[in-house]
Formats: sequence, C-alpha cells, structure tokens
Amino acid sequence: MEQLISCVIIDDEPLGLELIEKYIKRIPSLRLVAKWDNAIEALDQMERLRPMLVFLDVNMPEMSGIEFIRTFNHYKPQIILTTAYSEYAVQGYEYDVTDFILKPVTFERFARAINKVKERLSNAQKSVAMQQAGETTAPAAEQPEAPPVQVPGMQQNRQLLIKENKKFINISIDDIYVVEGMKDYLKIHTKARVIVTHMTMGKMEDTLPPTDFLRINRSYIVRKAAVKAINGNTIELLNNVELPIGIKYREIIKHLMDKGSL
Repeated sequence: MEQLISCVIIDDEPLGLELIEKYIKRIPSLRLVAKWDNAIEALDQMERLRPMLVFLDVNMPEMSGIEFIRTFNHYKPQIILTTAYSEYAVQGYEYDVTDFILKPVTFERFARAINKVKERLSNAQKSVAMQQAGETTAPAAEQPEAPPVQVPGMQQNRQLLIKENKKFINISIDDIYVVEGMKDYLKIHTKARVIVTHMTMGKMEDTLPPTDFLRINRSYIVRKAAVKAINGNTIELLNNVELPIGIKYREIIKHLMDKGSL
C-alpha cells in the first residue's frame, strides 16, 4: 500500500491556496491536514501536526516563506515553495527545499513535484534502514564513512569503488551524470540506475575530477557534458531538468564560461 503523505498549505493568496488544495485532492496518497493564509498562524500548529509535506508561498506579509523555513529546528518536513518570482528559487534551494514551483501552478508540474517528494521520503527510509543495519553489525565507532576509492590499475577506466548497503560496487566515473546530496547520504545518478551511498558532498566533490564535474549548489554536482544550457542563475541539463546555481558558485561558473571550459 502506498505511503500516505500528510501535508499543509501556507499561502496568503486565496486562489493559490484553493488551487493547491484542489490538486491535493486529485492525488490519493496526499492527505491535507491544515491550511493557513499566513505563516505566523501556522507556526503554532506545525510542531503539533508535524506534516510530512508543506506547500509554502514565498511572498507573504508579516513572515515570508523563507523566514518560516528558518524557524525549523529538529523537525524538517519536505517543502515545496510556490511563488510568482523565479529569483527566489536559488535562495529556496539553499535551504534544501524539495522543489520550487512558479505560479500559476499547473497540475502536471504539481505532480512532478510530488514525485520528488515521494522519492526523497523513500530514500530517507532506506537511509534509516541502512543505519540501523550498520548499528546491529558493529559499534558506531567501527562504522567510518566509506569514501569512494580509485581502483588501482584501472585509472584509464576511471573507476570508483562505492559502498551500497553492505557491499562495495564498482562504477565508472563516465557513467555518473548527477550527484544529489541528502545530508550524509548521496544519490548518484548513473546511466543505468540511481545509487544511494553514505558519504558527504564534500568528499564526493574532492573525488570526482574537476575537469568533468561541477558543483552548482549545496545539493548538486553535475557532469559538465550533461549541461544543455545556462539561463541566468539556472542550469538546464540534457534531460530538461533545471537546477538553480547557488550564490557562492555563480562566480566560479561565470569564470569557467568566460574561459570556455563549460
């Protein structure tokens, strides 16, 4: 049976709130538990309700959506930001939001965002299961993070040894096109499948050759050859996925573009 996802809506625009509520009703796995037209009212109820997903407008009086996100401490739900202004996308992604949707929101775009939520929740559950499995086999002190290892004698093939679940697997660097960060875990998107491994973005960034890969924000490393276009502060990949360029990475990317290295 598909997991039921509890969600709330916070939007000061009545039409925007009604539209999201209408879309929620069209997806059986979503359950709306509350809705508010301002973020301050929502603050008092969030800890009690603890929804798994928050549909959050960015531009609101008294407290903006970004300010609302900053109030989260230990409890961090999946967040889908909605706004009519694309310039807020980068700021939102720096708070690790699940998705950012420009208004007016279409159902097709809404459905794609929900698929991202489901994928993240599924990966989080797998990560917890992996951690619990590790704790039962050895003390935490004996479970160091396993960095990717360049396989001796195979440098010409550019291979990495990656720990997946309880085994090590060999993957080709040339098969990797996107690395997505999820706290202490990574999703490595390859030509064949997605691999989840326990590792930090920093370690992966240090491991991948900078001639081929580029860190574009806190959560993503992309293969340069997979970049289709750069539109302002957004990178479009060959599969038409658009990702924001983080503020601290913009100058680096601009420099690479000026040199013709991207």
